[in-house]
Amino acid sequence: MTEEEAKDVVERIQYELSHPHGRVATRIEIHDVGLWTRLEGACGTNYNAVGGGTLFEKPVVLGPKCDASYTILYQV
Repeated sequence: MTEEEAKDVVERIQYELSHPHGRVATRIEIHDVGLWTRLEGACGTNYNAVGGGTLFEKPVVLGPKCDASYTILYQV
């Protein structure tokens, strides 16, 4: 994944978080190792790697591989 592709994914995540439709996001799982390695460069000041990592004030974890590059988990 290029840094430009990673930035596009981060923008999609930000968009989804800004339109929660009454849901509360609890964490973000990253499924693409390429995105994971480029996350800090793609996010700039929106990413904090200290203590496991946060993105837009949500915890970020590396999740199992699947078809999606990321999943936003919401409170039930």
